Amino acid sequence: AYVGLQRGLLVGEATGGSTGQPLAFALPGGIMARVCTKRDAYPDGTEWNGIGILPTVPARPTVAALQAGRDPVLEAALRALGASAKPAAAKRKRAAQ
Repeated sequence: AYVGLQRGLLVGEATGGSTGQPLAFALPGGIMARVCTKRDAYPDGTEWNGIGILPTVPARPTVAALQAGRDPVLEAALRALGASAKPAAAKRKRAAQ
């Protein structure tokens, strides 16, 4: 509903593409399996099972960015809003001193 009604921007990565309602069952050899049991679609009929809900603004965290104290997903969200992550970071740095 959020996407279909265009209620805002989604920033980050696609969701897993599952309804979150799997049927779990045991297989021989002590193996467990889970299978999606529900099909869902956007109001226009486009299915998202196996695809996920795609972000409006794709962004992905990286180990290097996180180690450097950066959050690429937050930065992408701020850029999409027309803001900059740098002033907030500078403000936090001054407050910590």
